[in-house]
Amino acid sequence: MTAHVPRINRRVLTVFLLVGLPILVLGVGIVLAIGQVRLRDTFGQHLEQVAQQTAAAVDAYVYRRILDVSLLARTPEVRREAAAGSARPLQMAVVEQLDRAWREAGAPPPEHEALLTNAAASYLADITAHDLVYREILLTDRYGRLVAASEPTTDYYQADEDWWKAAYDDGRRGRVSVTDVRWDESARVFAIEIAVPVQEPGGEGLAGILKVVSDSREMLAIVGGVQLGATGEAMLLRDNGSIVFSRQPVEPNAHFFATESFRERVGLMRAGDPDAGAYFRATTRGESARLVGVAASQLVRSFPNLPWYVAVTQAEEELLAPVRALGWYLLVALALTAIAVLVFALWFSVRLAAPPVDVDMHLVEHAPVLHVGETEEPAVGRQGV
Repeated sequence: MTAHVPRINRRVLTVFLLVGLPILVLGVGIVLAIGQVRLRDTFGQHLEQVAQQTAAAVDAYVYRRILDVSLLARTPEVRREAAAGSARPLQMAVVEQLDRAWREAGAPPPEHEALLTNAAASYLADITAHDLVYREILLTDRYGRLVAASEPTTDYYQADEDWWKAAYDDGRRGRVSVTDVRWDESARVFAIEIAVPVQEPGGEGLAGILKVVSDSREMLAIVGGVQLGATGEAMLLRDNGSIVFSRQPVEPNAHFFATESFRERVGLMRAGDPDAGAYFRATTRGESARLVGVAASQLVRSFPNLPWYVAVTQAEEELLAPVRALGWYLLVALALTAIAVLVFALWFSVRLAAPPVDVDMHLVEHAPVLHVGETEEPAVGRQGV
């Protein structure tokens, strides 16, 4: 006895395959594509929020330092020494000669060592000794002549320096000046320089300028401390794309990897474009895609020379890893569904391809045939004949 192998109905199989599987594949592809787009937008907004929080922390640090230096400039010793220096007549020939000798020696001449030992200098030296954030503090009179310093400086006359000119302003009350992060040769650190006006004792007139070289490591640690997953990091940038600080070592004057996209985004943000989100997608030099969230520092409102931005980046591959893992799960589900479709197609093919059932007509009871004029006799009567 041979086994009967059912024939598959090709029409049924074709209907199941052409209708069921393509629709399922298309649906899965659409769902995955929409999911990746939504997830990319969500993570982009998250990176933007992290950038905003980091920028706010940097702003708070700088403003706190400005407040500390401003309070330092109001101490009686500092105000008295600045006022006493400004009371001396200005003789530019003497100032230039002393400044030249000071620069050549790299230290104050013996007859001017009192600039490092007077009451204000001793007070400033005590501050730098107990607070390492203050790397150097110096005080000038209203003409730019040095009157006190926490430690020896490289020159005497300060009025030709940009920070002094910015703090001097109109010469009546002065204003706060903050420099960009830079390498300070005297203090040997990456620092910001904060210069504030010193007012006359008992008055509001300008008596001098106090400058503090503040170690920027604490501020930069705020940026370097941002860690998102294995690839996320934050950078402090200028509006031209140059890097102020990055956790990874960079060369001086290095630029952000997506400088053009960054500048375009900054331009849209400045223009107030309501449709310009503060995040974008960019490709690194290694051809790996990254999401970038951007937030502006508010320092530029008070200090136009500090157009800082915080950019937080993370590899797109890491962000979309959950969705891509879900895609593999869906492919497995799709394969199982395809197997199920084939099983159902085979089953329906067998049902539709089954041969008709033969019926033995001798086993069927037929009604009697009556001729004209005959009547049907009861079955009992016929059996008794």
